[in-house]
Amino acid sequence: MNIKSCKNKIFFSFLILLTLTAFSCKKNKNQIPQEDLIQINVQPSSETEALKTENQLWHVTNKRVCVIFGYDFNTPEAVEKFTSLLQDRYGLESEGGLIYTMTYPDNFKHGGKAYATELASLLTGTDRDLAGILILGAPENTHSAFAKLQDYWEMNVPYPIYALFPQDDVLGLESTCDFVLDKEQQTDLTGDMAPEETVSEIILEAPEILTDCIDYMLQIEGPFVKDKTLPKHVQQMLKNKKIHHYVDPESGIQSINHFVLN
Repeated sequence: MNIKSCKNKIFFSFLILLTLTAFSCKKNKNQIPQEDLIQINVQPSSETEALKTENQLWHVTNKRVCVIFGYDFNTPEAVEKFTSLLQDRYGLESEGGLIYTMTYPDNFKHGGKAYATELASLLTGTDRDLAGILILGAPENTHSAFAKLQDYWEMNVPYPIYALFPQDDVLGLESTCDFVLDKEQQTDLTGDMAPEETVSEIILEAPEILTDCIDYMLQIEGPFVKDKTLPKHVQQMLKNKKIHHYVDPESGIQSINHFVLN
């Protein structure tokens, strides 16, 4: 083989390699369609820019995460504790941050009485661009509000809903939330629950779980799919804490999106 023939062979081999590489890159890009991604539109203003400091942990965005304080989390002490945590880590809406909060029953009153179902009106009536909803200690009938939310969005709510340590109907929340997380109930020697100890443990563990959930919520930018990948998401979100699926005590059916923290 002469030198010229050898050079031509190398040249054509190089062209084939370039073609295969370009095809491979194009194929990889097509695996994740751009239209499937939820884009965050950053809209900084002079006010939010002025709030930036070296210690600020959040980025300026028009997205908001709604955190709702329900049973066991709605005492003045608990609200102050969690609000302070959220303010330091993400910033509150009033200062250009990511979080706005609601407290049950204070923000749910209608005609002098508090109704958890008012949550649907509060959420559909807002012009906020929601990144997600996270409710701590969901009171009874919260699932009815979320069902109305599903009707409003024609069963395609564009943001995730996480329910932590709820006190609402189990099946209702499972069908209206992306996932539900409970604390395993402890019993004494007589088989009775120990509510005070359980609540204390929940309050103690909740701050870390709350921030882990918000961090993951902002990262995945959208609702979960209720399939076999969901437990992996929850496990990763909770930093590999020990959890197991909730099993209905009457039917023995294991829930796909309801988990119990050991």
